[in-house]
Amino acid sequence: MNILVIINNNLRFITFMASIKIKFRPSTLKGCEGTLYYLIISRRKMKVISSNCKLFPEEWDNNKCRINFISADYCRFEYLFAMQKQIDSEFNFLKETVDSMLKSDNFNFMEIKTLFKNRTSSGDFLCFMRTCIDEIKCSGKEKTASLYDTTLRSFMNFREGRDVKLEKIDGAIMKSYELWLKNKGVSMNSISFYMRILRAVYNRAVNKGIIIQKSPFKNVYTGIDKTIKRAIGQDEITRLKSLELKTYSLNFARDMFLFSLYTRGMAYVDISRLKKSNIEGNYIVYNRSKTGQRLSVKLEPSIINIIDKYADQVTGEDRLLPVISEKLNYSSALRIQNNRLKKISEKMGLTTSLSSYVPRHTWASIAKRNGIPLNVISESMGYDNENTTRIYLTSLDQTVVDNANEKLLKLI
Repeated sequence: MNILVIINNNLRFITFMASIKIKFRPSTLKGCEGTLYYLIISRRKMKVISSNCKLFPEEWDNNKCRINFISADYCRFEYLFAMQKQIDSEFNFLKETVDSMLKSDNFNFMEIKTLFKNRTSSGDFLCFMRTCIDEIKCSGKEKTASLYDTTLRSFMNFREGRDVKLEKIDGAIMKSYELWLKNKGVSMNSISFYMRILRAVYNRAVNKGIIIQKSPFKNVYTGIDKTIKRAIGQDEITRLKSLELKTYSLNFARDMFLFSLYTRGMAYVDISRLKKSNIEGNYIVYNRSKTGQRLSVKLEPSIINIIDKYADQVTGEDRLLPVISEKLNYSSALRIQNNRLKKISEKMGLTTSLSSYVPRHTWASIAKRNGIPLNVISESMGYDNENTTRIYLTSLDQTVVDNANEKLLKLI
């Protein structure tokens, strides 16, 4: 026998022998999402069953045991809506499972956990993709796992939190997803990005013999379009440098933006990984995370000033700049940086928001406008053929690149 009660607007399933509660566990890392789990209690014993739902602490209402939508922006709202759908579905599944076991007098914690795990891993696309993400993380490819996770969230928003069987994935679903993305104003390159990742997951299921290949991505866009590069002009850079910012956090965000610009558009992930050992003589020498290409950046005075400014605030052995720490990983640091740059953009009244990618495009745009030869500009700054660019960049005299950057820094 069981009853469904509401206490303080808190939905909770209770039987005379068992109860199920939804709990939130914050992350031990600052700025990271925490996880939800279900606590099943019966006969003074309890079992924890983890959910795949990821939320920030402010997004969970402990009193109502539901997601708090109040502070969510438009994009985040869709994700949270999908998460709430999933939570409701998982909760109902556990309620029905517990109820069925009690009726048959065959209550077993381990069997409940097994049934829950099988439900989230056998033939369901979203859950299979989460398994793929976990495997990628275990292989040490955290950045790739993060990209897969971003894609999964987008697809979950499209599905409104409803899972779909792998065998049901077809061209119609993918075409609908493509149209959904277009209607939201997503660029063709981003659409291609999502589709190629979903195709990789689908093909992995095919290779494992879970499903038969039906080529559902045959008629959706998976190519690469030329895009308009985001950049700001020299006037905006001058304004940015002289802008009065009263908080440390915004000043730090501006300095890291300028550091990227001064180092020929160094990617934020590469800035976060810089160590003191990367300084060799008068150069910062590092390997690009994206391509593995080895680059050398001459230590101009503007670069040295930023390094010296934060020298006393670095935590962690040999780290050059305080971008990440033991309590703040790269993904969180990047999200925080972009949020801060967005605030600076609003303060400046810019029509296009600043982001960690803007310095790269800005350096390229200013270089082109000021007659820097194309074969001096890095492949990461908008070239169509990455391999060809890498070939001629390696043949350049280092002084040519140094002189180009020195010229641009004098301009900005």
